[in-house]
Amino acid sequence: MALLRADFYSTYLQRNVMLTAVIPVDKMDGEKRAKGRRGPYRTVYLLHGLFGRDVDWIDRTHVVETAEARDIALIMPSGEDGLYLNKPEIDEWHGKFISEELIEVTRHLFPLSSKREDTALAGISIGAYTAVINGLLRPDRFGSIIALSGTFMRDRILEAVDSHSPRKRKYYERFFGDLDTVIGSEKDYVALAERFSANPELPKPRFYIACGESDNLCQSNRDFSELLRANDFDVTYWEPEIGGHEWPFWNAWIDCALDWYAPGEMKPTTAGGDYSALTSLRAPDKAIPMTGENPDNLG
Repeated sequence: MALLRADFYSTYLQRNVMLTAVIPVDKMDGEKRAKGRRGPYRTVYLLHGLFGRDVDWIDRTHVVETAEARDIALIMPSGEDGLYLNKPEIDEWHGKFISEELIEVTRHLFPLSSKREDTALAGISIGAYTAVINGLLRPDRFGSIIALSGTFMRDRILEAVDSHSPRKRKYYERFFGDLDTVIGSEKDYVALAERFSANPELPKPRFYIACGESDNLCQSNRDFSELLRANDFDVTYWEPEIGGHEWPFWNAWIDCALDWYAPGEMKPTTAGGDYSALTSLRAPDKAIPMTGENPDNLG
């Protein structure tokens, strides 16, 4: 698996930005390069959470091993706490950077598929919220959206609007701009989801959403999943009994999400590779059989 870091100039952000890319071009089978396709690869654009960096996924999860076994390319940009949202008031276009510029640059650099169904946008926490926002804004680009422990903050924004606390309002305006304009705008996931019912010609991305019962955002994730289903989206929703708003949960469930995104038999990178560490983290009743394994042993 080739691991690369790139520094390039963003026209939308008007500065250099960092990204980490994982491309399965050098898979090995023992001492030889594994036979198989060399692209174009299905691609997942992974967004980190608040105060995070592009390398968080590499440092805190084993997503690289799962992506390699599934022949998936990973693109991990650094969001710089811009929340990947467009901010026209300060002429910063983080959303367009993610859904337009980043895709164009990475497809030019790497052998990535240009097909909508081969392109997914994923995130954790606030990165999950902005994956939803940008995925719904550009359903022509993203065929799948993965949201783990999404920070769906619409109700909190409404509370801040009605609040007499300047401090609370200022905190949210740091990320969302003028709060009086958020509801009904392109930063409002409810409005974005509902517009698909009014515009049936729009292609609908499919969703994978997971949030642990111990996470205080569980109810908002449940509500959002129900909203999507009410608007006829294809939604896979998991609400495990264990797991809070933390990396151990995301480490396990990004593997499950990639199983959903690229189902089928996993392709070991070395002869006789042992994937027990990965299969033990699969969602209940969703084990993925390995070559030569009995699926009954992977529950």
